[in-house]
Amino acid sequence: MSLFAQKNASDTLQNIVVSASRSAQNALKSPYSIQVWTDSSIQQKSARTSPELLMNMPGIFLQKTNHGGGSMFVRGLTGNQTLLMLDGIRFNNSTFRYGPNQYLNTIDPFTLEKVESVMGSGAVQYGSDALTGVIHLYSQRPQFSSNPSLQVNLQSRWASSDMENSYQGKIMYSEKKWGLLVAGSSKKFGDLIRGNQLGAQSPSAYREGSYMLKFRHQASRFFEWEIGHQQLVQSNVPVYHKIVLENFAINEMEKQKYERVYWKGIVTTQQAWAKKIIGTLAYQSSLENRRAQKNGSSILRVESDQVNTQSVSIDIESQWSKYWSSTSGFEIYHDGVGSSRADINQNTLKNTPLRGLYPDQSKYEQSSIFSLHHIRIPHYQIELGLRWHQVKATLPDTTLGLSIVQNQAMVYTAGISRFLGHNSSIFISSSSGFRSPNLDDLGSLGIVDFRYEKPAYQLKPEYSLNLEMGYKFENYRFRQQVSVFRTSLSNLITRVKTSAVIQGYPVYEKRNVEESYLAGGEWSGLYKINPKSALQGQLSYVFGQNLTQNEPMRRIPPLHGSIQYLIQTGRFTSQIEHVFALSQNRLSTGDKSDNRMNPLGTAGWGVVNLQTTYSRKHWQLSLQLQNLGDVDYRMHGSGINGVGRSIWGQFQVFL
Repeated sequence: MSLFAQKNASDTLQNIVVSASRSAQNALKSPYSIQVWTDSSIQQKSARTSPELLMNMPGIFLQKTNHGGGSMFVRGLTGNQTLLMLDGIRFNNSTFRYGPNQYLNTIDPFTLEKVESVMGSGAVQYGSDALTGVIHLYSQRPQFSSNPSLQVNLQSRWASSDMENSYQGKIMYSEKKWGLLVAGSSKKFGDLIRGNQLGAQSPSAYREGSYMLKFRHQASRFFEWEIGHQQLVQSNVPVYHKIVLENFAINEMEKQKYERVYWKGIVTTQQAWAKKIIGTLAYQSSLENRRAQKNGSSILRVESDQVNTQSVSIDIESQWSKYWSSTSGFEIYHDGVGSSRADINQNTLKNTPLRGLYPDQSKYEQSSIFSLHHIRIPHYQIELGLRWHQVKATLPDTTLGLSIVQNQAMVYTAGISRFLGHNSSIFISSSSGFRSPNLDDLGSLGIVDFRYEKPAYQLKPEYSLNLEMGYKFENYRFRQQVSVFRTSLSNLITRVKTSAVIQGYPVYEKRNVEESYLAGGEWSGLYKINPKSALQGQLSYVFGQNLTQNEPMRRIPPLHGSIQYLIQTGRFTSQIEHVFALSQNRLSTGDKSDNRMNPLGTAGWGVVNLQTTYSRKHWQLSLQLQNLGDVDYRMHGSGINGVGRSIWGQFQVFL
């Protein structure tokens, strides 16, 4: 939200429209913890990547295994235990890994116009993987205009020590009944320079290119449709800690590619049971090519995993009465997985095919039906919902034979908000969540991070039970949201270390054996000192305990937060921020065996960043001074240190 929103501006809690209940809802009245960053906030942050864009959102913590990655922790969970959505379509696929992964970095922040986080809910709204919440990203859409309009946005970004050289462009054309959007970028990221004058973390450099094309048409008064295609490709992304700590000469994502094609149609009717019907057809493809070679070895290992996802969904928005509305529908997702692995002798050029990380030609099918109901009565808003979900995984393993795994789950959500006047509310909610074991759980075989994994076809879904209460307030000068929560986790899939060792890595088996809980709270607030200056801050804390093992849960972030002071003077807008995290020495046994972490814990840190932007009608120049104190720091669980003292710049032209 814009820091300088006026009393009656559109981007306030009372006017922000969110999708926490899968339909347009008022953020202030919604009975969940919700954070929304609109287009103005996204532009203000000038983030290098989508993970770095979200790092200061309350309840979210960023882990970076490498410079080309970035995994979001939502109330202590990450990887395939956190759901990512893109324009109402599941971004998670059946090979999302347990623990940190890099997939969010395949969404270009230059194409985003809004980001929502919904804490403690999301499974009924969006399905599997939303154990503690969901992050929903919305890419920009073509607009309509009464008169023909052409807009062009060109921008270049750069950083000191050659850490970034990027070029991005966007063309938007609109008429009364149709609009077109074309965007593209070319990026080159150099080795990341760490703080305290300790130099480059090499190799960490990589390249990236992307494009997006969207067309939107108002075909009639009652029917609108939209089609889109986007693609992002990253090349030669090193896994830094593998090379530094594990004696690898080469360890990289040689190519990582995300592609999406979709069609969406919206029908409006006069029928109470179907005020709006939204249908979506989508095809997504995720390709990950990896290369690894140990020092002194002639064997180059090449791996490739490709996931092709086809999906269809129907949402029906109903208005049963003045006080009662609902959103119901169904979803079907089908993943087809191709996985290969080979060892190539660099001396003899002999190619030895091996079993891939997953059984080649595996299939993973998900289907769901759901219904969410919104009841509005004086001073209250009530949300109630159910989702039934089933999964069928087919794994034609070359060594273990054909395996078919099926499971199902039923989850609920219930929340109530009590309005305290026009500008505040209290809320309480209870939601269950689940995560069906995916192909990474069921069929992975080989080296993953610091361990060697074996298939486990007996696994069942994981479950969560979220309880939360909170308070929201806003007037023309002050805005805040505070909440406390407890999440019980059961049937957790755990990597259990065995006594076996393969290729120098300990062997782990996966089992549904653990119970844990998460508890904590979040606060975010904004105070407008005057029409030209404001203070904004956020603070998040989560405590995680493994009840089965009687030890801390894995990778629990420390208490962390940020505070920003922003001032507008003429054509200049400036911001100084302090981002910090306390130390974390509550480590699990798994944390202590993870070579990305110090077995004694992660030290606390704090960095100061300064940004100033000069704006004219047709151009804008922004300069960022990052880590003014040149602090050498590492975010908990990461495999690479944060950026040291540096200058980042961005120049935009608007035509």
